[in-house]
Amino acid sequence: MADTIRRVVTTHDKSGEATLLADDRLTLPAFPGGKAKGAVVWTTGEVPADNFNDLLGDRRPAGMSLKGGSVLRVTEFGPGFVSPMHRTLSIDYAVVLSGELEIILDGGETVRLRPGDAVVQRGANHAWRNPRRDCPCRIMVVMIEAHPVAVAGNRLGATPTWRMVASALATALVGTSKMSTASPAASEILAPGSEGIRRIVTGHNSAGKAVILSKQIVDLRRTSVGLSEAALWSTAQAPADNGGRSGEPASPKKGRSQSRSSTFCIVELEPGCDMPARQTFTIDYGVVLSGRVELHLDGRAAITLSDGDALVVRGTRQAWRNPDPHTPCRIAVCTIEALPIAVVAEAAAGAE
Repeated sequence: MADTIRRVVTTHDKSGEATLLADDRLTLPAFPGGKAKGAVVWTTGEVPADNFNDLLGDRRPAGMSLKGGSVLRVTEFGPGFVSPMHRTLSIDYAVVLSGELEIILDGGETVRLRPGDAVVQRGANHAWRNPRRDCPCRIMVVMIEAHPVAVAGNRLGATPTWRMVASALATALVGTSKMSTASPAASEILAPGSEGIRRIVTGHNSAGKAVILSKQIVDLRRTSVGLSEAALWSTAQAPADNGGRSGEPASPKKGRSQSRSSTFCIVELEPGCDMPARQTFTIDYGVVLSGRVELHLDGRAAITLSDGDALVVRGTRQAWRNPDPHTPCRIAVCTIEALPIAVVAEAAAGAE
C-alpha cells in the first residue's frame, strides 16, 4: 500500500465558477511509536463551514479533534497495532478502506470490521486494533465537535493528548503482543449480509461505559435514476449531541442539509450512471471505496477518481459520472452544512 493518498479539493474563482484548489498526494507521516501513520486531508474552522473565505483547510492544526469545526483524516494502522483507549469530544464517522480492524470499547465489547464497514462513534471510550499480522488497515474518519456526554451527573471528558502520546510510546516499547486490550476470541465478526452497508453505532450504558448500540445492515435505497444511497447517520445540531441510546438517521430535505447538521452515507453509482450538475450549501468529505468516478466542474476536463482517493467538495457546482459500463462505484460521503456563497461583492471588488 502506498504511503500517500490522493486528495482533490474544489473551490470557487472570484466569479463563482467551480474550479480546483488542489489535486495532489498527501504523505502519511508516522505517529509516535511508528506503528501507525496518517494525514489530515481537510478541516473547517467552524460549522456551518465557510467555503469561500476559509482556505486554511490543509494548514489548520487539528489535534485530537477540532473544537468548533470538522476534520477529515485518513489513518493507517500497521500489522498488530493497538491504539490506546481514548475518548474525543466529537462524533466520528468512520469507514474501513482496506484490511481488517477491531473496535474495542471500555465496556468490554469488541467488533471486527472489514472493508466497507462503517462506524458511528458517539464519544465512546474506545481503542483500535489491527488483528492481522500480515497487512495494514486503512480507515477514513470524519470528526465533528460534540458536547461532552453526561451520565449520572458525571461529564465524560476527552483523553488528554499527552496521555495518548505516552501510551503510544509505551506500546511501542513493550510490544503490541503484550499490550493487546482484547483477545481474538472476544471479537465478533459481522456475518456477510446483502448488498447493504454494515453499520456499528456506539454509545454509553447507565454506568458511563462504552457499548455497542446497534449492529446492522443498512440497505442501499435508490434515490434517483442510477443512484442508490445507504443513509447511516445524521445530526441536527453542531456541536452534536452524543447522549442517549437512540438517534437514528433523520431525513434531510431533498437537495440540502438540515440546519447546522451533518449527514453520513454511502452512495453507489450504477455502471454508466451520469448525474446532472447540482450545488448545495454544504462541504462534502468523500473517499472512493470501489470503482471509478468522474468529477465534472464548470468548464473543466473531467477528473477521474478511483479506490482510496479523497475528495473535498466545497460548495461547488459539480456533476458525477461512472465511466465504467460494467462496475458500480461506491463513495463514502459526509455532508456538513456550510454558509451560502456570496460572490457578487467579491466579483465587483475584483473588477475595481
